Amino acid sequence: MTIKHSVILVPAFLISCSSPMKKKFNEDTAKEDIEAIRESLDSSDLQLLAGSMIRLKFQDKKLEEMTYAEILEDGKKWKAEQGKIEAEQKALAAKAAKKEAERIKKLSETVIVSCFEKGFLELDYDEYITYKFVIQNKSIQDIRAVKGEIIFTNIFDEEIKSLSFVYDKPISAGNEVTWNANTDYNQFMKDDKTLKNKDLKDLKVIWKPEKIIFEDGSTLE
Repeated sequence: MTIKHSVILVPAFLISCSSPMKKKFNEDTAKEDIEAIRESLDSSDLQLLAGSMIRLKFQDKKLEEMTYAEILEDGKKWKAEQGKIEAEQKALAAKAAKKEAERIKKLSETVIVSCFEKGFLELDYDEYITYKFVIQNKSIQDIRAVKGEIIFTNIFDEEIKSLSFVYDKPISAGNEVTWNANTDYNQFMKDDKTLKNKDLKDLKVIWKPEKIIFEDGSTLE
């Protein structure tokens, strides 16, 4: 007995057209279309397709003139462009951060400021937190003025209070000076209360220089 195998040939264009991805978007059947497409796409592409439909709709694009495959391809191109933009943004941010770090390093190598004593003063009806700072000019130039920021943090590096720091008296090259300063104390301010009650040994003092003016008129910032 001879067994004959029957082969059914289906035109290629019929197979192609049967793919739900080749179907043009139709808002009335979109829900059913997505259910059919779900079987042929992985979760990331499916999510990208859905997101692209929403994005294109907000951009007033005529989705009805696009197939689901074209919508997905548009989404992939958009995602690639966004990835490129994000990479450029990260590179720019890294460049700026490096430049800022180099600037701070140069300033910090020129002038060092440290707080070596902190206290509290009641005078008549006023109250103050007092500080004693030492300022060291490490450069070979005489300094006219120094501007920056002093930040007090706890031992966990959590900021307690920051102070604007301006010292406008001369500091000769290679020398250091001490400076007595104070800030108004407000008993209703949490940062003031915390700073007042903390011993200096339990604090970290961070010096952030901003600008140095030298006696010859030149600046570093």
